[in-house]
Amino acid sequence: MEKPDQLHFRVGISVGKKIGNAVHRNWVKRRIRQSLLELKPYLQQDVDFLVIARPRADGISMTDAKSSLIHVLKLAKLLDSNYSEE
Repeated sequence: MEKPDQLHFRVGISVGKKIGNAVHRNWVKRRIRQSLLELKPYLQQDVDFLVIARPRADGISMTDAKSSLIHVLKLAKLLDSNYSEE
């Protein structure tokens, strides 16, 4: 949802109980938050969006989590076209 007067993007993170116990769910949330923090300069700032973790998300590495987010953000056209993966 675009909000032109909004200065920063807002994101919701949903990690269901199918992911695992509380520790695993927190790991997934931390990976998502850290990836978004690293991508923040390249993200469209006037939008709100929701990230929903899929089952078995607790088994992926930080690199894979970030790559998945980059892929989805590019498809949604929320990531700056000048962004290049290092």
